[in-house]
Amino acid sequence: MKTFKFILPALLAVSFSTAQAQDNAPINLHQLWKSDTLLRTPESVQYDAQGKRLFVANINKVNVEAPDGDGFISVLTIDGKIKTLQWATGLNDPKGMGILKNSLFVADLKELVEIDLKTGKIQNRHAAVNAVMLNDVSVSPKGEVFVSDSRGHKLYRYADGKMELFLDDPNLQGPNGVFAEKDHLIVASAGTGNLWKMDYTTKKYTSWAMANKTADGILRYGDDYLISCWHGEVYYVKPDGKVWKLIDSKTPQVNTADFGYIPQTKTVLIPNFYKNTVTAYAIK
Repeated sequence: MKTFKFILPALLAVSFSTAQAQDNAPINLHQLWKSDTLLRTPESVQYDAQGKRLFVANINKVNVEAPDGDGFISVLTIDGKIKTLQWATGLNDPKGMGILKNSLFVADLKELVEIDLKTGKIQNRHAAVNAVMLNDVSVSPKGEVFVSDSRGHKLYRYADGKMELFLDDPNLQGPNGVFAEKDHLIVASAGTGNLWKMDYTTKKYTSWAMANKTADGILRYGDDYLISCWHGEVYYVKPDGKVWKLIDSKTPQVNTADFGYIPQTKTVLIPNFYKNTVTAYAIK
């Protein structure tokens, strides 16, 4: 595995500000930092609490139809400096990530890739049969790994060393973000913005809130949730379905893809996709 280490003199010069939220929004997002632009089409961020570092999934050249092997995972410090640009390599279009025990699990087109947390080496590739484009990953309290297939309208489940189809249903309308709670699975529809709440046993689901099209990442904040929409929006959602918009960066075309979160500092980490940056916000 070839890696490249960078020691950067400083982060990008940015104007720190508070994102303009809707009136009476329960929280605001205050920009803390923005990473350098050495990243390549960053799609998701995963906080590693044990290593106190950030993993960033870089798609590089988007190529869903033909795997190209140019995707990689970067390691950033928690203050946004690029520590290792290509920590794990040999991926295709890596997107959502989750940590279970000593492994980083990455959704990579048609496979759930398992990477050793210590070395960055690929340990296993778990094929998702008939998948089209795997997207998000969430680890349940039971240690199950759920994966969405946005273009195949499917959900997969990895447990006990086996990858299996969990649900195939076009009515999910482009399932993107997944978030595995104790009693149910939350699924964000990229096609409609619906936030589905799904029972693990019956696999029946209902819409309990609405974000917007391209709904992407899902974060838990206390009893509430944050939802990112890839085209440039972040929403705050209450359990009763009430929604506020916190960020709207569609006009300057700053994407807000599958975000990460540092609970100790209440820091939201948003990958900006085509801008090749990650932006950090403090919840205020």
